[in-house]
Amino acid sequence: MAIHPSFTAPARARARRSHIRLLALGALALQLGAAPAMAQSQGPVDLKLWGQTPADAGGAYRGVIAPAPAPAEPAPAPRMVEQPRRASPPAPGPASQPRPAPEPAAPKPQAPRVTVPPTSLPAASAPAPTPAPQPVPAVPEDMLGYALVPLDPTGSRGTLLSGEYAVGRFSVLLPDAVAVDHAVLKLVYSNSVETSPDASALDVWINGQPVARLPLDAHRGPVTARIELPVEMLTVGQNRVDVIARQRHRLLCDIPSTYELWARLDNQASRLMLAVADDGPSLADFDSLITDPALVDDPVAIVVADGFRSDGGMTAAAIAAQALAIRTGVSMPSFEMIDATDDTRLARQLSAPASADGPRRVIVVGSAPAIAGLVGEDPGDAGDGVLRLIRSTGGRSILVLTGRDTREAQLAARRFADQTRPLPGSDRLVADLYDIETRVPARPTPRIDGDASYSLAQLGYHTDPFDGLRQRIDLPVDMPMDLYVGDNSRVRIRLDAAYGANVGPRAEVAVLINGNFATALQLDAPGGALIENAELLAPLSMFQPGRNVISFETRLPGTPAFCGPDGVLAGPGGGGTAGGGAPRFTLFDTTTIEVPPVAHLASLPDLRVMAGTGFPYNRPGHDISAFHVVTPLDQPLGVTAAATVIARMARAAGVPMEPHFYDQMPRLRARDTLIVAPIARLGLDLIAAAPVGPELLGDLNRGRLPETIVEGDDAIATGGAESGPQLLQAQTARRLEARAAATSRWSEGLREEWQRRLGENAEDRGDGMIGWASRSWGWLRTQTRWILDETLPDRRSPETLFTEGSRPLLAVMQYAAPQDVGTTWTLVTAADDQRLLGGVRLLAADEAWDALKGGVATLASDGRTVATADGGPAYHVLTGEVGPFGVLSITASWFSRNVLIWAAVIALLIGTLGIATHILVRHSPRRPV
Repeated sequence: MAIHPSFTAPARARARRSHIRLLALGALALQLGAAPAMAQSQGPVDLKLWGQTPADAGGAYRGVIAPAPAPAEPAPAPRMVEQPRRASPPAPGPASQPRPAPEPAAPKPQAPRVTVPPTSLPAASAPAPTPAPQPVPAVPEDMLGYALVPLDPTGSRGTLLSGEYAVGRFSVLLPDAVAVDHAVLKLVYSNSVETSPDASALDVWINGQPVARLPLDAHRGPVTARIELPVEMLTVGQNRVDVIARQRHRLLCDIPSTYELWARLDNQASRLMLAVADDGPSLADFDSLITDPALVDDPVAIVVADGFRSDGGMTAAAIAAQALAIRTGVSMPSFEMIDATDDTRLARQLSAPASADGPRRVIVVGSAPAIAGLVGEDPGDAGDGVLRLIRSTGGRSILVLTGRDTREAQLAARRFADQTRPLPGSDRLVADLYDIETRVPARPTPRIDGDASYSLAQLGYHTDPFDGLRQRIDLPVDMPMDLYVGDNSRVRIRLDAAYGANVGPRAEVAVLINGNFATALQLDAPGGALIENAELLAPLSMFQPGRNVISFETRLPGTPAFCGPDGVLAGPGGGGTAGGGAPRFTLFDTTTIEVPPVAHLASLPDLRVMAGTGFPYNRPGHDISAFHVVTPLDQPLGVTAAATVIARMARAAGVPMEPHFYDQMPRLRARDTLIVAPIARLGLDLIAAAPVGPELLGDLNRGRLPETIVEGDDAIATGGAESGPQLLQAQTARRLEARAAATSRWSEGLREEWQRRLGENAEDRGDGMIGWASRSWGWLRTQTRWILDETLPDRRSPETLFTEGSRPLLAVMQYAAPQDVGTTWTLVTAADDQRLLGGVRLLAADEAWDALKGGVATLASDGRTVATADGGPAYHVLTGEVGPFGVLSITASWFSRNVLIWAAVIALLIGTLGIATHILVRHSPRRPV
């Protein structure tokens, strides 16, 4: 009797796994149905410190923050402050039993505790109402909070830690000269419902020291964990906070299930809180206010005391706006520029300490004589640049950036923009010109230059054994902003690692550059092996100027010890906490990355480089780069939009720039220029040089801000939101159909081919005619990319962005200046001032800003969709001396990208030599017989 194909052994295994998953989901649903009652009765979970604790270390820290005067006693160990949901009598325990007096010893750290708050569920499963719990006061409400600035790329929803192993790196800037009573680290996080709470945890480190291990049981909603810290653990200035997620699946035990694991940290709500003595207003208070999540919707008012048209006044105000964006770090702040000479009443109302109406955060920028009339008091000695904080009775904080003139006010703004140095606990600071100009700012992200070797320890990674199925380590690095990406160079990776037995027949370590497969190494020794200096090559062309991410992804499909049969967990908890089992793989931090010499020649237009590094407005080798800004100075909305674009570039670059504002194109055009203006204010010379004509720019009149789109307006609501994605999907589908073998590096067929190349299946190497033909086709396909580029064009015309159904809200274009060689114009325009400012603020969000690329980009009316296209002809900007190697690299890369021309040159050379030989032989007096 024939057996139906659905009852084969693999099918039965899949059915069994599906049945187990359904049973587990049913049990989980029953747990969620009883979640309110369980949450009300659940007590605090005790968490043990692990490793060497701060108390065990004897208090030997790098701390410089002075603790508040108090009786001498041992520093408290890190402990979690809980907020119980209901009062309950303490449970009897061994603590009440009499014990003999112990011998004197060092104080033991108390175990931190965390309480998972109940979350809202459907009304059908809600329990009977219970009396509101009385919270236990744990920490003062008036503590100063300082933001955890992520060092890795994040989204607006927070830092995502995905997979079995992930690290979130943060930096927090703490003030100087303050007396701190105690410190509390507040972390707000949630995790996937598939994460096993018994075998998963968040490990928290501060300045290289372990602090606490938090449970990952936040699938019902965000959990707020408060960890009390010894003051001696912290230091003035930059402090490093690392959050390591170690996760295991609740039920399954295979590589696909690891993609269901994630934990998310709320960057806005997570803060480092300090309880300081209240000695009046201080500049450190303003550092805390600009990152206060309660004021995220309250824009900061920047008052230009000398007016928009003053010589240097707007430059100082723009540097202050950049400082605001740089110091906040978590998200792009919202601010408004106010001309004190045009709207004197509003400026005085915002600048007066006695006023309580309007925004709570105000920055007043300008010369001392102009500010004295606004603030109502003399700012005092205005030598060099002065930073001063004034707090009003109504809760408003006013930061004054001033000097004897606007040039010194710029100096004060530059000191405010230095994110590596904290503001002091006093209300006044005098900036030092020599210190600002000679100080080399510290970079939170490692920088990689050409002709150098870097170990993973230098890039922020430290050896950490792994006992799971899939590990991905992401290392952000910064490449030169003027990097010339050539096709003829390779980055050499010398891998040091070790792996044990039973890692699986297809175990591998892959290297990814910016999420794209670069190279890999097979782990094919049955009993494990120690890998030393294994050489892997990655094309330099996979890197891009500015921020890059180098990833090491390890996939171990073999069954680990905590797994049972059929790909399910061996038992509750998966056999222990993730990271606590026998290591299966270890990537050593002695692994090195060798970068070849690179040429410094910027290729433009490229909005991606501008969005990531600020280039060409942020030039390499300059202490502060100067450029021109053209915007209507009689319109505060247009000036605010221009300052927002500049601040967003400075936030990406990490350093401020020096813009000089004009309301028309300056006569001396020897500098790069940023133009931010509505269409009606653009001159004919600007429109004529743009890659998009005026008839296409007229389509911006159909774009609308998202809040102005009504439900019945289908033509705008659907056209603005869908036209961009539809065009992009059509283009992507055509490319994927033709290049599936080149882009699907993780597909099954290519993995097997890659494994055969590494020698695991020597009997299937394909040494016959078919294998030879396949390899020959691969070589021919690589050498004739120009043919594929003709059949699959990479270029997209800007006209496709301005169709009748697209209705773009904002347009960004970059192109070469028509008269000055080596300078660039970038145009940001919309239909009117209101849509210009609204569109720029939407574009400044991380998701939209990171999507900029090419020469032309548009923002749709939904405020999220960014469509890009190639602009005008490409050109190069020389940023320094190229050198002989640079010339050779550029020439070789050009020939490699133009194979047909290279073949024609060789053919011409052969023909010339043949003709010359024929002529010599023909006219030679001694001809061979």
